[in-house]
Amino acid sequence: MLHKDKHVHGQDHGKSEKPSSGHDFFGRGDAIRAALDRRLPKNAIRALDVGTGFGRNAVFLAHHLAKGSHVWSVDPSEGSLKRGEDAVRAAGLGGRVTMVSGVAEGLPFADDTFDVTVTVMLFHHLVDLVPALREMSRVTRMGGKLLLADWAPTAHLLPFAIEHRAEDFFTARAVVNVLREIGLAPEAVQHPEWYVIEGVKS
Repeated sequence: MLHKDKHVHGQDHGKSEKPSSGHDFFGRGDAIRAALDRRLPKNAIRALDVGTGFGRNAVFLAHHLAKGSHVWSVDPSEGSLKRGEDAVRAAGLGGRVTMVSGVAEGLPFADDTFDVTVTVMLFHHLVDLVPALREMSRVTRMGGKLLLADWAPTAHLLPFAIEHRAEDFFTARAVVNVLREIGLAPEAVQHPEWYVIEGVKS
């Protein structure tokens, strides 16, 4: 199902998971980042992070991308952008990341701007997956890729700060099907509670 009625609305995914001591995707962070890191280009690139949240992914990308790369991180929430700026500054990466206000369904960038577009744990905050994926594809250059990570429906049992239902989560298969429909070649790495999908724009 690609469209759903959500009991939690909006895209400020920083609100649904409160930061706490040791909080790192409920202990799944190392595995999720490793799956993403293996798929990042090794040369200097322009990267887009969709959904700033607490700034964790912007910091991860700025740390792991090659020297000379730059990351743009977009979020509709001014609070998330401020938290992201603080996280980037604390990591000493201020010159490598630019925070931008915007929504996934209407990204404020020109066509073919980025080499890689990444989003981590955003989809379960969206009502409709298709517009966001179309936009992420639009701003990614030909030959570039989308790297998409989110929770699988079984993850609704995890102790989120805001309760989620299984229906809030898109399956990896649903994401892969949309990517194929919009002309990308997807490949999924799926675990019981999360997945990472790489889609190449060709």
